[in-house]
Amino acid sequence: MESIPFLHANQVFNIFFVEDLAFAEVRAILDELLAQSAFDLKIQEAQGFYKIELAESSFQVWVSEMDVIIQRQ
Repeated sequence: MESIPFLHANQVFNIFFVEDLAFAEVRAILDELLAQSAFDLKIQEAQGFYKIELAESSFQVWVSEMDVIIQRQ
């Protein structure tokens, strides 16, 4: 599993992934997570897993603090 720091919306996220992802996919996933307040620690305690559907792909995403693990379905 690879990881990269990723700057988006003036925040730095640690993105972990197994297969290559397009920058547009990562940005869209982060936008969806931000919209769902996934980086709020209280929400992370209740829900750390998300299923995100984009136009052509489906992803399982886990969030822990600013770490984001992305797996394509």
